[in-house]
Amino acid sequence: MSSIFVVVATLLSAGRLCAHEVWIEPDKTEISAGETLVADLKIGDLFTGDHLIYIPQLTERLFVLTDTGPFDLNPRIGSRPVISVPPEKLAARTGGVVLVYQSANSYVRYASQEKFFRFAKKKGAGDLEPAHIGRQLPQRGFVERYKRFAKASISTGPDSGMANDRAVGMELEFVLLARTLLSDSRHEFNVKLLYQGKSLPGAPVTLFSRDRDGTVETSQLTTDARGAIKVTAEGGRRYLLDHVTIREADPSKDRNRPVWESLWASLTFAGPTP
Repeated sequence: MSSIFVVVATLLSAGRLCAHEVWIEPDKTEISAGETLVADLKIGDLFTGDHLIYIPQLTERLFVLTDTGPFDLNPRIGSRPVISVPPEKLAARTGGVVLVYQSANSYVRYASQEKFFRFAKKKGAGDLEPAHIGRQLPQRGFVERYKRFAKASISTGPDSGMANDRAVGMELEFVLLARTLLSDSRHEFNVKLLYQGKSLPGAPVTLFSRDRDGTVETSQLTTDARGAIKVTAEGGRRYLLDHVTIREADPSKDRNRPVWESLWASLTFAGPTP
């Protein structure tokens, strides 16, 4: 697949993809010694979505973080699920593991400015209409560039210790600082949001919580002065954190002429296994 085709394909399909979260969905939230770690890359809304396949041209980084350091993943083109880590790759590791995905740039062309403004407000970016007008941007036919940064924390046992997450140099990323055992049925996750390597205070974060029957609850959080939030995770539930930063883009520096750019960060984790 040529790079030109990828750009055209993303422009054509972005109307379906751009306003949805992308996250890493492990097959199991806790794995034991000798098990293969399997995870899907998914896109959707309200923590429900479709599988994505592996396309190298649309992927900039895909790797695993462990206590002894990272190692890259190289799936076959078109793989689904995208991530499959054989047990021998994890045999000498202790603590949890973190899966990391960073997409390449994609683009969407807006038929109307109202759709873009609604998207920006939904994601907590506020009213961008004055800035759009002030920059003398067109009412329709303008391009937005977007990129995804996803992580997933997987436990390697009930007493696996540290989560083994850390900042990995993505422009926008969640970092799982600690997982604290509150009881057999509740864990507390301490998470920090980083933008360009620095804490992002006062940032809106959407928390999705899904039970084993697929029922999803949504709540809105805000990072504190240190860019951190705490989430109490209940047993048997999966969680997705989502944040979007929207900023101005310089069209002269990109052949697709984007005037806005959105950066999407996600982190998935789970409460204790019942």
